[in-house]
Amino acid sequence: MFGTILVEPEDGLPEVDRELYLGQHELYTDREAGEEGHHQIDYDAMASEDPTYVLFNGEVGRFTEDGEYGPIQAETDETIRVFWCNGGPNLLSGPHPIGNVWSQWYDYGDVDSEPVSHVEGAALPAGTTGVGVMETPVPGPIKLVDHALTRVVRKGLLAEIAVDGEANTEIYNPDP
Repeated sequence: MFGTILVEPEDGLPEVDRELYLGQHELYTDREAGEEGHHQIDYDAMASEDPTYVLFNGEVGRFTEDGEYGPIQAETDETIRVFWCNGGPNLLSGPHPIGNVWSQWYDYGDVDSEPVSHVEGAALPAGTTGVGVMETPVPGPIKLVDHALTRVVRKGLLAEIAVDGEANTEIYNPDP
């Protein structure tokens, strides 16, 4: 069990269009990733910090085209706040939005302090939550990953935000 306890400033957080909660966590099992059947905990794998899976909200690819819920939907010109909880129990996370940046990042969920600005990735120890804010000025996919990319390719950690709307070629022109 893990989650985020949010203590908002007295005046609340700035308004955003969407808020998301992503709980990253590891599973250490006695079977290979993707293998059918009941998996038992593997204490040796846990001790060596070699998880079978690293997941968002308990499921491989839950918020992807092939996942149970599909990509998270958004529109251009929205502001999205992501509460990224690293439930661990062991690994450091590197929250990174491929195709975007964190316009604001609050380390350790400290929303009372000034955030850092316009960062590609952050470091998030196990047992902590970071809060990232991003804008969506152009359409396209945003891939939310832990920058330890083998966790995306081999372990299942990926969420997608599908941003729909009109192109803004002054900001980004995919077909120059």
